[in-house]
Amino acid sequence: MALYFQRDALVQIYPNKGDGTAWATGDRCFRVPVLEGFSFSQTTNASEITLAEMQDSAGQSRRGRKSFNDSLAPVDWSFSTYLRPFLSSASGAAGRYGAAGQHVVDEPLWNALLAKSRIDEGTDAGAVASVTITNAGSSYSSVPTVGFSGGGGTGAAATAVLTSGAITEIQVTQGGVGYTSAPTVAITGGGGSSGAGTAVITGEEQDAIEYRGATATSYLEMNSERSNKAALNTFTLEVKMGDDLVYALTKCVVNSASISFDVDGIATVEWSGQADAVAETSATFPVTFASSYGSAVGEFTTSGAATNLTITEGGTSADTGNFIRNRLTAMTVAAVDGGASDIATFQTSGDPTEYSITLTGGSFSIDNGITFLVPEELGVINKPIEHVTGPRNVTGSWTCYLAAGTAGSKAFFNDLASTAGLAVVTHDFDVTFQVGGTSAAQPRTYIRFPHAHIEIPSHSVEDVISLETNFSALQSDLESNTPDDMEVKFYGV
Repeated sequence: MALYFQRDALVQIYPNKGDGTAWATGDRCFRVPVLEGFSFSQTTNASEITLAEMQDSAGQSRRGRKSFNDSLAPVDWSFSTYLRPFLSSASGAAGRYGAAGQHVVDEPLWNALLAKSRIDEGTDAGAVASVTITNAGSSYSSVPTVGFSGGGGTGAAATAVLTSGAITEIQVTQGGVGYTSAPTVAITGGGGSSGAGTAVITGEEQDAIEYRGATATSYLEMNSERSNKAALNTFTLEVKMGDDLVYALTKCVVNSASISFDVDGIATVEWSGQADAVAETSATFPVTFASSYGSAVGEFTTSGAATNLTITEGGTSADTGNFIRNRLTAMTVAAVDGGASDIATFQTSGDPTEYSITLTGGSFSIDNGITFLVPEELGVINKPIEHVTGPRNVTGSWTCYLAAGTAGSKAFFNDLASTAGLAVVTHDFDVTFQVGGTSAAQPRTYIRFPHAHIEIPSHSVEDVISLETNFSALQSDLESNTPDDMEVKFYGV
């Protein structure tokens, strides 16, 4: 009887399109190296009925109970990854680790945390959303053909609807991709004439990537600007537990990511989320791709045509050059100039607008407030269906020694705790964690919160007096639909 061990687990991710549908089999698969502590589980929501009555004439009292399975709860999953940016000089399919440029090992997870579309799915171009009828035409005896041409894109398709020989509606069945202007609508056949319409395009959803550099001095940037969505990117998470056992978690969504700065540790991200179901699958490791990506090239192997291989960074014992050391982490805290809650409103002459604070530890987390919807029908064991997002909650804290100096932690505390400082109820600071330091020779990640509200630091009296400070990352405008509360830059070497 074979047993299965956690240390044998391998994890790979298939991101879905922005509309939740899957891509072609074997397309866009990412291997994510995970740490010990990986887990997933799905429980059952149950209820019970109990009896509570007085005794009868014979002194008997019914004390029975009955249980019911109401529904399956969403799958809860969690694991940790090392924060490992790297620079790839290889070539390969766009959007996969084989593409030249800056990458991070858990790239699809960061994207799922911050956007709805899969990496490289969305562009500034658009898709055909609808067709406005400009001339209904006449005498159509059968449904005419609707075609599209021009506009810089491809793939749009639509079907006409007739009433009494005239076109009353044109239904878009496929929006296509890459349209920079409205394509020309051509209506042909059907025995009629004069039918015409005008296409209306809308911009596609975009992924979380703002910029991807391709040099040792550039970076990969993701931010929260496209995260104000009712639903975020989903993916299938496959877990190989042994040579003959692979589980698939479907409709996975990333709910939260947390990073802790253990001064003597390696930068690590703790991921958690939910899925709608877990079931055994027949998936194979490594993945075999379609011929367009090279003949039967294994996703995570080191054989085959080099131009078609995905980068194996993080997949072998030799991949040690991209770990980030927490001890090298630096932080900047700067006052945002010109805001109503600007720290300058309570500073005295000569006080700094940027503080130099050396950390002894810290952490922060990004939480999407996701709820998985589960129906509650009587007589049926319902399954989870889809997720919806809640308020985005970005919070954190840091610890530092109480240090003197015009721009040190002592001055920072004095400014916030001063009479003028206490008059500002919502602060506006630009906080940046430079995880891994600032040297261009080292892999590093900069996580910036452009508009952070900071609570007054509290003292911790130990051998060396310390301060602990809590903060919340906010949008510059609560009602804005372009959130600017977070950006992450990954520097690989």
